[in-house]
Amino acid sequence: MKNFLKIMLCIMGSLLAVIVVFGFCISYTVNYKKTICDTSVSSDGKYELTLQAVGEPDWPFGSASGRLILMEGKDKISQTDFELHNDGGSITSNCWKVTWYEDYVEVILSGEEQFDEQVILYFDGTKEIQQLTDIAVDYPSGEELDESRVITEQSFDVDLNGWGEVRFVSYLPTYDTLWEDVSFVLAKDNQIVYHFPAYFENNSTENDSVGMFDSVEAVGFHDIDGDGAKDVIVIVNYVTGAGSQGMIPRKTIRIFGSQNDGFVIQHDLIDELMKNMKEDDISISAICDYVTLIETDEIYDGYRTIYQQYFADEGCDFMISYSASGNSRVILNENEKIIEILVYDRLSENEKCELYVWYRSKKKVDGSWNISEAEMLDIFAYNVSTKDVVSSGKTSWSATGNEKYYEVTGEK
Repeated sequence: MKNFLKIMLCIMGSLLAVIVVFGFCISYTVNYKKTICDTSVSSDGKYELTLQAVGEPDWPFGSASGRLILMEGKDKISQTDFELHNDGGSITSNCWKVTWYEDYVEVILSGEEQFDEQVILYFDGTKEIQQLTDIAVDYPSGEELDESRVITEQSFDVDLNGWGEVRFVSYLPTYDTLWEDVSFVLAKDNQIVYHFPAYFENNSTENDSVGMFDSVEAVGFHDIDGDGAKDVIVIVNYVTGAGSQGMIPRKTIRIFGSQNDGFVIQHDLIDELMKNMKEDDISISAICDYVTLIETDEIYDGYRTIYQQYFADEGCDFMISYSASGNSRVILNENEKIIEILVYDRLSENEKCELYVWYRSKKKVDGSWNISEAEMLDIFAYNVSTKDVVSSGKTSWSATGNEKYYEVTGEK
């Protein structure tokens, strides 16, 4: 009898141990087991980011626990835990989007029952986390896109900053009023989620001299201010209807700069571009080149300084243009017979000055001209450090310049 009781106790003890171990295994799997779902490596191979699932999603339709681990070689930089609300689904490689930058890595976490979440992990160990809220809440809900107004050839599917995958739509006027302007919207699933700000008051050109809307010529998505977010560039054509040239479309520029959860019109930059770009040269690529020239290039500073010191008081123009090879130049004066331009040449021998050449060229009957046939009027040296400009007095490459020019440039 005693042996029987011992056997039964052993059996019950063993079953209890099995149950405890089994329960522990289930608990570990559900709550603690770490599963690598995906990894991403920086372009230089220096950093690695791992996406882990921690346990299993809460039953039946609960959140899933996850973890991001940033490594530099064998050293852990940071660890970030998160909860993903994905309708009870597990964490997989489809739940994240990774973008590597010079100083950090950006992760967008997406789930069916949550707004996208942005996680920025800096290589110094700091991090930023924010929810990319549904930006459309600030705008009329349930507003459907009117496909009859969509300018198909100038509407594009684009991954646009915090909006994710959206359709950028160039939207025709309703023509309820004669002077109504074109508009631009973002749409998802045929619903308008964002209206770009109107350039003219009440979105009407009636009180402006630009004329009536004719067409959208081009659209571009570029980060022109270097903040890591795409800005929107649009070229719009208008006709005035006045005079013999009134029905010829005239180009205008729109730049919508990314800001917070939307876009703002860059009026000052637009004015600068419209004032200083030749209309025939206006294109998306030329606009980007010019903005780069303005913001990051000391060559532009040289153009501006030379113009202000030598040409502004003479009533000359300042129009940025580009040659067929993409090199910049400033048109100072142009009519049916001649054109005068300022062209960047090179860095001086002592690497202290940027050199610019002033040319004048006669035009042919058809209006064409060639810089190789142009007359040299002067060479200017712009001292990058002092911002001073020195005129050489040279009217040919072989001519002798003044002493001051050779002194500041180190030329021989």
